[in-house]
Amino acid sequence: MIIETIVTTLDPKGAVNVAPMGVEWSDDRLVVKPFLDTTTFRNLLETRCAVVNLTDDVRIFVRAALFHADAPTLPASVVRGAVLAAACSWREVEVTSIDDTPPRSRIETRVVHQGQRAEFLGFNRARHAVLEATILATRLHLVSHAEIRKQIDALAVLVEKTAGPREHEAWSLVSGYLHERLT
Repeated sequence: MIIETIVTTLDPKGAVNVAPMGVEWSDDRLVVKPFLDTTTFRNLLETRCAVVNLTDDVRIFVRAALFHADAPTLPASVVRGAVLAAACSWREVEVTSIDDTPPRSRIETRVVHQGQRAEFLGFNRARHAVLEATILATRLHLVSHAEIRKQIDALAVLVEKTAGPREHEAWSLVSGYLHERLT
């Protein structure tokens, strides 16, 4: 099963990278699959550890995927890493193997520590819609613009019906990003 997460890694100098990523999930092993040309891949190759964060704040997904924005973090407990301040829970992981066959790596990790700060309430339909729109926005080079517009129109209905203030803010970010690139 793939779970949408925010993976935080550090470069060798300690700079935090925040990246949304679908992760193959199990209790004690997680698999991340960053593309080879990403900061996440380079950091995992260098430091051999990361923090996999679960958060219900979709604004972080949008900002990290589309704008490379930072998010507040705290030091991890066991690995040299950073936990999102907005994480409901997290897994600190160490790399056990790396398959760097192009174009996307497969990095197997083992969980060495986990923490929980808040109950994860899950994603209502608006949060799901924002996540899907964000994924579409990262695939403008792969999906026809007509198809993206069609899907965004359908997702907008879900946001209108079920969003709270955070989801409206995230939707504004994603729709503004798409508007600039699709016109």
